[in-house]
Amino acid sequence: MPFTFLFAEVDVTSPFPQYAYLGFDYDPLDYYFIPGLRRPWNDGYLTPVFFERGVLLYYNNHPDYSVKLTSFSSGNIYHQGKPMFSWGFGLNRGGLLFMWLGDLAEDFTAEKERDRKRFLASNVASDHDLVSKFYRSQLPQTPEEAFQESDNEVKVFDLKNQFDERIRRDFGLEISKIDIDRLTDYYRPPILEDRDQIFNAYLSLTKYLLETLQTENLKKALIARGVLESALKGLGSLKLLELFVKTVLGLPGEKTIMTPLYVLYDLRILQGHLAIDSFAAKYDSCKDRLQADRNLSDLSFFQVVVQALIQCFTTLLGYPVPQTMGSG
Repeated sequence: MPFTFLFAEVDVTSPFPQYAYLGFDYDPLDYYFIPGLRRPWNDGYLTPVFFERGVLLYYNNHPDYSVKLTSFSSGNIYHQGKPMFSWGFGLNRGGLLFMWLGDLAEDFTAEKERDRKRFLASNVASDHDLVSKFYRSQLPQTPEEAFQESDNEVKVFDLKNQFDERIRRDFGLEISKIDIDRLTDYYRPPILEDRDQIFNAYLSLTKYLLETLQTENLKKALIARGVLESALKGLGSLKLLELFVKTVLGLPGEKTIMTPLYVLYDLRILQGHLAIDSFAAKYDSCKDRLQADRNLSDLSFFQVVVQALIQCFTTLLGYPVPQTMGSG
């Protein structure tokens, strides 16, 4: 029966009949109680509909689809490079995916009936939590909320590209073998609290951030600044980058700066040894070095690692302006 909300009659026994054909379960009270959702000119459009996050697995592993998480709490699905949803989706603090009821009506056209049924099978009851970058960007209260920066791997890739470009501009030096934008088209973010998914993501991040380094160019730049060639023998890409940061870029405290990259490399090594007896101790060591709680879940620690990488490349990108330009 109807109830009174702000002196208006709301019939919750037959909410938003224009969307009934979709078949989704939702709580109409969310629309009336959660700030910013009511739209008298388009009643019910911004009603959140919730889904199990696992629905993304199909698309993340299908060759014709990809899942792009623009932050830890927002993203979209792409089909052959084109967005599947006009406005994407949110990921709330409880790990549920949510979208607006009106958007679902517009995006699930007849051609996407299979996708609608797939989402319908993953539809769950509302937990009434919309806290996410998606929610704040869709209903912004400030310009900063409307144009939010990413807080996940997308930000890492962007900063890495900016760093490579600045080195190219300041020193005429190519330090990466390939534009990381091309590689990230194939990057598969971890979707669930699943150790294999998460450690495979560490493997991919290591490939993109470290294994693409032009070690020979780094060596040439170091030798040009007085480092003996004999001192560079046997050094891998990460050690060479660390020496480059200290000798060429002149950044102080380089070990602290580089710690996230060393932790990432060690996690990549652990990726191939998930079942060994020493795994737990080595994994704890990685958490300790980033000052993270050892009891964090794998997915929560993954977010810590990514945040640390963002800080790492932000610091690297801010190196002092060199007094002399060119490759030396």
